[in-house]
Amino acid sequence: MVRTVFNRIQSANKAVEFTVKVSMTEIYKEKIRDLLEPKKNDLKVREDKQRGVYIADLTEVYITEE
Repeated sequence: MVRTVFNRIQSANKAVEFTVKVSMTEIYKEKIRDLLEPKKNDLKVREDKQRGVYIADLTEVYITEE
């Protein structure tokens, strides 16, 4: 999937700028854990008019290459 995302970005119009962020979670027995920052566990699902549904305090990392 990651390769597909970067292939599409590479073949897109050069005038278009992309931002790619990644996060990884584990949901086990109704507990949400941040896999990029394992000390963050038991995270909560929230909903906001601007963001929609999201996981509060989840680590997001900007990616610049595949």
